[in-house]
Amino acid sequence: QDPLIFFENKFIENGTFTEDELKAARKEVLAEVKAAVKFADESPMPPVELAKELEYPDAPDTDYNLKPAPAFADEVNARTISADQMKTIHNHIATLREKASAGEITIGDAINLAIHEEMLRDPTTTIHAEDLQAGSSYDIPKLTQQTYGQIRAADEIIDEGHFIGKALGEGMNGYRPIVELMNTNFGIYGMAEISSAGNTFATTGGQFDMPMTIIGAGGTAPNQSLGAEHSQPFHAYVMGIPGLKICTAASPAAAYGITKSMIRDNGPCFLFAPVKMMKEAKGTVDLDRCLPLNKAALLHEASADSVAAGNAVTVLTYLHGVKESQISIAEIQDEGMDIDLIELRTLKPLDMETIAKSLERTNKICILDESTKSGGVGATISAAISEELFDLLDAPVKRLSMDDAPVPYASSMEKAVVKRGSDLVQAVIDLCSNSV
Repeated sequence: QDPLIFFENKFIENGTFTEDELKAARKEVLAEVKAAVKFADESPMPPVELAKELEYPDAPDTDYNLKPAPAFADEVNARTISADQMKTIHNHIATLREKASAGEITIGDAINLAIHEEMLRDPTTTIHAEDLQAGSSYDIPKLTQQTYGQIRAADEIIDEGHFIGKALGEGMNGYRPIVELMNTNFGIYGMAEISSAGNTFATTGGQFDMPMTIIGAGGTAPNQSLGAEHSQPFHAYVMGIPGLKICTAASPAAAYGITKSMIRDNGPCFLFAPVKMMKEAKGTVDLDRCLPLNKAALLHEASADSVAAGNAVTVLTYLHGVKESQISIAEIQDEGMDIDLIELRTLKPLDMETIAKSLERTNKICILDESTKSGGVGATISAAISEELFDLLDAPVKRLSMDDAPVPYASSMEKAVVKRGSDLVQAVIDLCSNSV
C-alpha cells in the first residue's frame, strides 16, 4: 500500500515513465538533497539573536496604517468584480459605515466591514468559512462570496483542519487568507495547522512570510449556556504557539481596527471576539484606522482621590470580562473604591508598559480571566507581573479565573465555574482591605 511504490508501478505499467527514467529522477533528487546538506554543514552557525528576530515577520510595534495598498488593486478589482457586484458591495459598505459613525454597528458587522475594505484594498486577500454564503453565525463573511467569487471566498466543509490548512498554503504562496470560525473552539480541529503557521517564518529562516488571519467568536460569559465543548478557553490553548499574535476585541471599534491590522500583518494572527456580545455590543468606530497589535486600552481610570487613599485597583480583563467590569464600576465606587480598567486587546504580545503605568498608581492588581486557573491566560500574566513588576505590588496578584472544570450548561451550576462582576467587586474590596 506504499503510495510511492504504487505510483512507480502504475506509471511504469501504463508507459508514462520507464524504470530507467525513474531511477535517473531518484538520482537527481538525491544529489540535490546531498548538495543542500553539504551547504548546511559548511555554513557558519546562525547568530544567537536571530532566534528572537524570527519570532514575527512584522514587529509588534508595526504601524499598519503606513502599509501601502498593492498598486494592482484597482485593475484586478475592475477585471474580477462586475459593475453590479461592485455597486452592491459599495452600498453594503456605505450602510455599515453609516452605522459605525452613528454608534449602531455590532462587533460582527464591524469585522465584516473591515474584511470588505481589506479585500477591495488587496485582491490577494481570501476568506474561508463554513456557511460563508449565508454569512456564518454573526455575518462576519457576509456578501464575500457574492462579491469576490468562490475562489477568493470559499464556503468550506465542516473540517477546520482542512480549510485552515488551505489558508496555510495560501499564506506561503503570496496570498492573505482569512479564516472565520463559527466558534473559536472549533479551532481545536486545526491545531496542527495553526501551530505550523506560527512556526513557518522561523523554521524557513525568514524565507516565507505567513500571513493568516483567524477570527472567531468565543470565550465564556456568565449565563452563556453553551456547554463545555463550546465554552473552552481556546485563547489559552494557543498562547504557547510561537509566532502567533493573539488579540481580543470587546467593542466594534476594537474589532474593526484590529481586524484591518491583522489582515495587513505578514504573520499569523488570531482575533477572539466575545460570543455573547457579537450582536448586542454597539458603538462608534474610528473608520479607516488600523489599531496596533501590541497595545492594551485603558477604558476607565481610577479617581485621583481613590489612588491617594490607597483604594484603587488595576483590573486586567478581556472579552466578556470587559462588560462585567464596566457594569461593576458604579458598585465599586459606592464602596468608596475605584479601578483602572484595562482591556487586554493583545494577549500576545502582552502590553506590560500599560500595566506598569497603572500599577505605579494603584499598587494592586486583579485579573478577571476568561480561562482556567491552570495553564490559563491569567497564570501567564500573573507570572510576568511577579517577575517584572514585583516592586510595584502592595499585595499579591488577585486572579479571578474559571475553575479547572468543564463549564456546565445549567446556569445554576455555571456560577461555580465562571467568574463575573460580583466576584470582581468582592476582589477589589478584599485587595483594598488587605484581607487577601
